[in-house]
Amino acid sequence: MAAEAEEARAFSRLGGALRLRFASLPTRIIVLVFSAALVTGLAVTVISAGSTEAFLRSKIDERFPELLNTTARHLGEWYTQREVDIATFASSDTLAIGLLEHRAERAHSEARRYLAYVQHGFPQYRCLFVLDTRAATRVSVGTDLELPAPLLASLAAVDAARVSGVVGTASRRFQVISAPIASGGKRIGTLHAVLDIASLEALLVPADLDAGTRLYVVGPGSTVLAKSPSAPERITFERPLPPLRAVPVVDDYTTPDGVHVVGSALHLDRFDWTLVVEQDYEVAFAPVVSAIGKVLAINLGIVLAFGLLALVIARSIVRPIRALSDVARRIAQGETEIEIPRAHGQDEIAVLSRALHEMVDRLRRNQVELQRKQQQIERANTELTRANEDLHRNNEMLEQLSFTDGLTHLHNHRYFQDRLSIETKRCDRSGEPLALLLVDIDDFKLLNDRNGHAIGDEVLRRVAMMVNNAVRETDLPARYGGEEFAVLAPRTDRKGAIVLAEKLRQSVAEARFPGLDLGAEGVSVTVSVGVSIYAGDRKRFFNEADRALYQAKRDGKDCVVLFEGEVG
Repeated sequence: MAAEAEEARAFSRLGGALRLRFASLPTRIIVLVFSAALVTGLAVTVISAGSTEAFLRSKIDERFPELLNTTARHLGEWYTQREVDIATFASSDTLAIGLLEHRAERAHSEARRYLAYVQHGFPQYRCLFVLDTRAATRVSVGTDLELPAPLLASLAAVDAARVSGVVGTASRRFQVISAPIASGGKRIGTLHAVLDIASLEALLVPADLDAGTRLYVVGPGSTVLAKSPSAPERITFERPLPPLRAVPVVDDYTTPDGVHVVGSALHLDRFDWTLVVEQDYEVAFAPVVSAIGKVLAINLGIVLAFGLLALVIARSIVRPIRALSDVARRIAQGETEIEIPRAHGQDEIAVLSRALHEMVDRLRRNQVELQRKQQQIERANTELTRANEDLHRNNEMLEQLSFTDGLTHLHNHRYFQDRLSIETKRCDRSGEPLALLLVDIDDFKLLNDRNGHAIGDEVLRRVAMMVNNAVRETDLPARYGGEEFAVLAPRTDRKGAIVLAEKLRQSVAEARFPGLDLGAEGVSVTVSVGVSIYAGDRKRFFNEADRALYQAKRDGKDCVVLFEGEVG
């Protein structure tokens, strides 16, 4: 340790010498040139990137709200035109005659041809149908739809042209455009056109919509109703949508599939919808990346140019001290048989030479002392290693005792509870079956009272050994307490649990325990076994096995009971 302190002081003096006015000049030249070029380049890069990003964001802040408002206005005008169209069709005398003349097949045929003509001119209508005032379908063309009676009743009651909200299932959503049919100033029925919601996608392609920008129409419950053709499929829109009448605000966020995007949203009052526009962040701010690349390339060229200039200047200064640097490196590697000539003066070479010469002398003097200290340290390390090995063995023994029952050498109650928690959680994840067996030695208290606790302890040890031999390697046998044992059987269903329990019960019942000074035949015992299957509740899992064990005791002992519901 003394040698290390002396070496540290020698290097400290060497550093002090290098900090003289002229000694650090080459390093300062190189560091100053590189630092100035690097800082300037980074500053220019940050300013350029920030300016470019701010410009692009201002353009996006203008374009996205304008795109949303234009698309929203276009959607509103389109739906208004659909209401005007359906009102115009409903005013046809052909439909009125078809409703008034109930039994006239010709009038119905004329009305059906008229609706077919309308559908041919407006292919976005999936079907058209006419309801009378009792919500009964009188005439229809196109694809038949099974509409619920409450919806038909509400459609038959319309008194003005309107468009319904979205109805249908997730696989096929549609809207119904309705208008009343009147004759003589009296409403006699209603005309309805079914419009597939998918037809909205043709409207989500404004002239200024580029390939990287996509539009979504989001309905109540964040359900995606329609999208622009280039947009990826989504079932729901997880991003929080704007409140009613909120001004569109551009924001950047990450989609559920991990894509960083820039987007904005606008609430559509007509159907309580939300119009959403998105663009990939990388696409939106691609010019920023391009600008950063160009600026970094220019800055790299500047740094290299100034670096070469600094290198040329520094080489003429650094060359004289390379020899001393090589000597210092050899000293650092452990060489001490180095002759360093003494130098005079106060320049860099003289200061380094004197410092190195003094350091080598100190290293030589301390080498013998260092070897002696090293031998002492090696002896101490050997003793410490031996003590650590003893401590490790003792810790292993203590760890083993912490989860092992001292009498039966099975796992104890604490370890069983820990494994029970682990296995039930694993079953919750994997769905695999898990069985629990509670095994209790019948009339054990009577055996203890008659023969003494020494005999009882020996019986416990032998029964524990039989339990351990009867179960599989994947099962966990444990002494739960007193004369009661528990077996946790992973990946075991009802049938397997019964087989395992019967095997265990039979092996104990057929065994004899000689050598206990209780006669030639020794002692024989039986066990009762309660079995339960894990069903998602850990506490109930154990209670069911306990109740099954109680029932086995009531059924005469020496038997197996599987919990099948209420027992007893």
